[in-house]
Amino acid sequence: MTKADSRAALDGAAIRAKAGEIGPLLRESASEVEAARRLTAPVVDALRSTGVFRMSMPEAWGGPELDICTQIEIIETLSRADASVGWCAMIGSDSGYYSSFIDDATARSLYPDLDSVTAGWVVPAGTLEVCDGGYRLSGRWSFGSGSTHADVILGGARVTEKGSPRTSADGVPEQRIAMLPAAQWQVLDTWNPGGLAGSGSHDYTITDAFVPAENTWVYGQNHRSGTLYAWRGMFVVNFVGVPLGVALEACDVATGILAGKVSMPEMIPARDEPRVRAGIARARAMVGAARSYAYDTADTLWATLEAGDEPSFELRAQLAGCFVHTVTTCRTAVQLLVDTVGTAAIQKSCPLERQLRDLNTLVQHILGQTRVWEWAGGLYFGSEPPLPAL
Repeated sequence: MTKADSRAALDGAAIRAKAGEIGPLLRESASEVEAARRLTAPVVDALRSTGVFRMSMPEAWGGPELDICTQIEIIETLSRADASVGWCAMIGSDSGYYSSFIDDATARSLYPDLDSVTAGWVVPAGTLEVCDGGYRLSGRWSFGSGSTHADVILGGARVTEKGSPRTSADGVPEQRIAMLPAAQWQVLDTWNPGGLAGSGSHDYTITDAFVPAENTWVYGQNHRSGTLYAWRGMFVVNFVGVPLGVALEACDVATGILAGKVSMPEMIPARDEPRVRAGIARARAMVGAARSYAYDTADTLWATLEAGDEPSFELRAQLAGCFVHTVTTCRTAVQLLVDTVGTAAIQKSCPLERQLRDLNTLVQHILGQTRVWEWAGGLYFGSEPPLPAL
């Protein structure tokens, strides 16, 4: 390791505390981050200082190798301040997982720093043409969250040989994920959504770039022991921390606004209105219930892996359902808060306005879409979903 070694070891408690300490900076920077459509340099520097990007790095490298529930707590803390920051932290901290999918020597070369940031998407939007020593990679991918400050970028691709798809013995087209230093990719300025605008989730592309064979991997491939690396889909589990953090913050924001608001034309304190009290109570119960279910599911998954067992179809079904349930419930709760607060919540100066937009964007992510309910239901009946991470 290089410069990361010069810092004192950061455990989960230290990273969580540091994540809370930078909250004021993140809140102050939220408008600038949104306007830039990417994390600004001071925000990225602040995130690196917390150690969040090293959460999944192995203890053998000097990393904290944090359990999944602690990771969710940290992402939740950051997301309370700014959903785009929490989202980029969640994506960027996958480096420890991805480095476990390739051999250790290659991984250490690709990730010389514990705080290296990874971006990219594993869908097979490119092609890997077989060549001596590896592949030639070309393609264009969408949703490269954090690509503007990444150190390593990856992309899923279909393997071809002499221009034709290469298939396995049973006729299935071969797919692999390729990883290269970020400098070898081109990030395109395409990201301009209503919510999560600061996540920098631009398209990215690469053309005819050489990828050593050892820089590619397939789902299920693993070169590292330890509970954190025992399940191929672990890298998506801390996803729930983002909607939970946004919704928890929205509950506090709405309560604060309503505590000092006078309802018109009745000219009575809003906090005394039955509809206001009911709205706040319902929203907090919805978020609290979703949070309890998310942590319970993640904890059960962790205990299962700790015992050396494979997650059952039922547990995987619970996990898949938990993803879509958490994000949709949090969005519904924040919509209720906006309706309860009223006109004050539609002003861009009100955090609720952005929090609702962020959650409306989050539910469009593949893990928040309605079809995940169907995949979860299929898992209960022993049917494999089309998304390998579930």
